[in-house]
Amino acid sequence: MKIKSRSQREARRPRELDKRVNDALTDLNAYALTLDIECHRLDDRVLELAQQDSSASERRAVVQKRDEIADELSAFRQVISELQQQFPQG
Repeated sequence: MKIKSRSQREARRPRELDKRVNDALTDLNAYALTLDIECHRLDDRVLELAQQDSSASERRAVVQKRDEIADELSAFRQVISELQQQFPQG
């Protein structure tokens, strides 16, 4: 059995699948941007709390939430990158 090259496999891939993959990757990137915005919002909140008379536990909770989202965002971007490599657009 002959193994097909990537270009041969891609040539046979239906255009509808390409569109659905592109739409899904676009949605995933939009969600990544949402997470990124949330990280920035929490960064701003940490700065506000540092300037106010806030408790250490309140600041710690915001920093912990920001760090959790940043970790999720990093892993999510890695998954998106791997998917993009499997389904190159072109």
